[in-house]
Amino acid sequence: MRKGNRPGDLQDRNLGVLLNIIRRSDNITRQDLVEQSGLSPAGVSNLVSNLIAKELVIEGDLVTRSKGRRGIGMKLNEESIFAIGVRLARSYVRVGVFNINGGLMLSSLEPVGGLTVRETMEVIKTQISYVMETSGIELWRFAGIGISAPGPLLAREGKIALVSNSPGWRSISVSNIIEDEFGIPTYIEHDANVSALAEYWFGKAGEASNLVYVVVEQGVGAGILKNGVIFTGSQNVAGEIGHTTIEHDGPQCECGNRGCLEMYCSSLALTEKAQALVSGANLDGWPKASEITVDTVFALANEGDRSAIQLLEKSGYYMGVGVANVINAFNPDMIVLGDQMAQAPKIWLEAVRQTVKDRTIPELFEKTAIELSELEIDAGFLGTGTLVISKAFEKPSQIRNNTEEQHSL
Repeated sequence: MRKGNRPGDLQDRNLGVLLNIIRRSDNITRQDLVEQSGLSPAGVSNLVSNLIAKELVIEGDLVTRSKGRRGIGMKLNEESIFAIGVRLARSYVRVGVFNINGGLMLSSLEPVGGLTVRETMEVIKTQISYVMETSGIELWRFAGIGISAPGPLLAREGKIALVSNSPGWRSISVSNIIEDEFGIPTYIEHDANVSALAEYWFGKAGEASNLVYVVVEQGVGAGILKNGVIFTGSQNVAGEIGHTTIEHDGPQCECGNRGCLEMYCSSLALTEKAQALVSGANLDGWPKASEITVDTVFALANEGDRSAIQLLEKSGYYMGVGVANVINAFNPDMIVLGDQMAQAPKIWLEAVRQTVKDRTIPELFEKTAIELSELEIDAGFLGTGTLVISKAFEKPSQIRNNTEEQHSL
């Protein structure tokens, strides 16, 4: 029998199909599952019994369906499995516990600006220990630890190839260190990839199975979903649009390339341009250059400051160039922009959309939604929990329930 065609693999695949239908619904019946999954009534009945036995699914209220028929509804059991999520950003580490529905149970945030790589790793370990103990959740209920980090990221090796302004990560296998420390399956992914996953599971992109989520903060990266699955490329560095060239003879980037997109439209680029502007001119209402942040530019633009508005329009123009390239390369249903620059005044998004309109054929522009993320929890953080739960949904048969755990003791 060929690998991947074992009966257990087929059952896990079908269980995963049902779990994903149930998570998108509220109190769904078995007959609804039959209709939406294409599986037989007998097959759905057996699979649902399996999910209930695993304590992943619980029965809810009676539901009235079409033609007056009634059925018992089902939903995910929020007390079944949990995920630990770690958002490793350039200046902070945020760690939290998520339930199976993406609900954030508790979290902790620690600044790591100025710390060495090894010091940062100690912060991560300490914070994981803290949330695990504080949650009071039994260790076996944690399906895994998900870590998001800036890229480029060599996820199969658990290593970060490059973090702008943060050297030293290349030699550290982050996921292996954390998994060895806690004995729990650990996954590391590019922050853009997990953001795309979070937006697909819990955001406005639920119907857009071909989605690109663009992280626009100190760096720029893209998470690509193809038919709802993360597209990673052969070495897990697909989506590094921040290091695509938009000016062939532009300034040199830390990656070694010249004229990289993120050097023109990231929050770091905007801050540097604003600081340079103030250093060369006496602008009313502006603080001194060393005190300027990206939020300074946003606030001044909201007050109508012309210089701030022009900076945002130029940043939006360059971001639009990058988005137009993404549309032409991947033809997604939707592009979602998130993180720091997504908090900019609306003139930034207007400049992005106008540039895309100018640089793509009308049919592509009209049929590609360009939106800002509106998730209540930071997508790069929510996505860490989503990553773990999605991995668990791929192998439901391996998830233990309370009875199985008691028998193993």
